[in-house]
Amino acid sequence: MAESGDRVRFDHIPADAHRLAIPGGARAAGEAREFAGKLLSEWALDADAAYDVLLIVSELVTNAVVYGVAPVCLWLWLADGCVRGAVDDRGDGVPRFADLGDLCDDMSEHGRGLALVAAVAAAVGWLRLPGGGLRVWFTYAVGGRT
Repeated sequence: MAESGDRVRFDHIPADAHRLAIPGGARAAGEAREFAGKLLSEWALDADAAYDVLLIVSELVTNAVVYGVAPVCLWLWLADGCVRGAVDDRGDGVPRFADLGDLCDDMSEHGRGLALVAAVAAAVGWLRLPGGGLRVWFTYAVGGRT
């Protein structure tokens, strides 16, 4: 997947977005899930939607820690009936969005995360940050929000 046409919405993080700075390390994904879980509970998302968003957050933060350059920053906010989020890191890599169907027979432990995110999210993409680094973003449509 190349840089997305939806990038205008993700060039600027809204002022009301919730932010978690993560120094990296083995606990990064767990810290991100805990942070996101509290927000999703406050936002009264149903269990299925919360599970999906936590999967997305975990995969994106893990990729940023493993393939990017710390520190990592997670952003989450609600807009237009969607949970929107972004994960920033200081790396210069390019995310590889494989087709999940192409990975089903592969026994590799790596390479499925972004395909899972793309399958669950309403939209996902990436962009280069003006000061250097990478932002991988997602939109998750919240149908079960109460």
